[in-house]
Amino acid sequence: MHPSRPDLPDILIASVTEALAYWLPSRGTALAPRDWSRDEWLAAEWIAYWQNALPWLHDRAGQVGQAISSSLASLAVLCRTRTLRMLDAAAELIAALQTEGLEVLPFKGALLAPLYYRDPSLRPLADLDLLVHEKDLRAGIGVMERLGYRYYSRSDEDVVYLRGERKPNVWHPDNVHPVEMHFRLREEYAGLVYDLTGAMWASAVKQRYWNEVQAETPSGPMLLHHLCAHTTSDLLIQRGKLMEIGDIQLVASHISGSEWRTFLESIPAHSARFVYPALAVTERYAPGAIPESVFAALRAHLSPRLREWSDGVTLAEASESNPRPRSGIGLDMARRLTQSPGERIRMWLRSLFPRRWNLTNRYPRLAASPFYPLCYVLINLDRLWHLARLRLRR
Repeated sequence: MHPSRPDLPDILIASVTEALAYWLPSRGTALAPRDWSRDEWLAAEWIAYWQNALPWLHDRAGQVGQAISSSLASLAVLCRTRTLRMLDAAAELIAALQTEGLEVLPFKGALLAPLYYRDPSLRPLADLDLLVHEKDLRAGIGVMERLGYRYYSRSDEDVVYLRGERKPNVWHPDNVHPVEMHFRLREEYAGLVYDLTGAMWASAVKQRYWNEVQAETPSGPMLLHHLCAHTTSDLLIQRGKLMEIGDIQLVASHISGSEWRTFLESIPAHSARFVYPALAVTERYAPGAIPESVFAALRAHLSPRLREWSDGVTLAEASESNPRPRSGIGLDMARRLTQSPGERIRMWLRSLFPRRWNLTNRYPRLAASPFYPLCYVLINLDRLWHLARLRLRR
């Protein structure tokens, strides 16, 4: 198991993260690590475990003749089995929703695994992301409950239901199967909202999905657009993943010249800031994935501060491999993303006072009660304590 960070030097974990970022998405054997120590392989397993890349690490190590530890081999088998089991569950749920007359669109891993990966089991699935129309949400919840899913949480974008029981290993096939049923497809950057719901539905066509089930699927450019917006969000809050780099690189490899033009046309000038960082990080570790003309078109709409950060940030800095704790207030994010004083104020206010239902993961009972304003007191007291400890360390 890999529940906690191994007791290894931060510099070693950072160097292993960077090596994996170059090696795993690109599949280049020349980039494979040579003569790694036991500690480096231990770090690699922990990083791959939490950055959704266990099957990749196992697969790539086998391709270059690297001796594979029994723990990595067993974890990879469990992870791959989980993906197939969850795809079966996705097909079951989609078919049941369609029987009720509901349109449903799988996205992120639930879509990428069966339709983009050469072997679907190579794409880890921690949960299933499905999009339904907001008017159909109540009916969709009823379908999930009939299939044995139970309520876990909600937000302003989705409801989360679970089936099964939790296991210590998050990648175990029998570990709880979460379904995030989205009725809005939007990323929020501490008050700056980027909503792609309408565009995603507008691009969708129905095609074969999994187990003979058909589903609404977005166009390649629209899928890439959303992956970039989501990955940019994760990078900004220090939760970037190897998996996200691989996903973008893979989808980009399927985009034609005319589709790249469609991709650019779908991004308003003021929204390039939500797309460019993810593409820049992907291009660093998987060179040649993104046409230079795309970078030039998006770069023209960025602030110098955001462009400099995007072009220089590493996965070791923008993922949980970074030992530096997040402030939780989002001041750095506001400085990079905002384009006006009004936006900066809005970001700070939203960071201090998040949307009510976005507090449910932290304070599930309190956020659902009439006393939910107390959540704001608790979360900001926690942030003040966090900042005070940082100042004391200095």
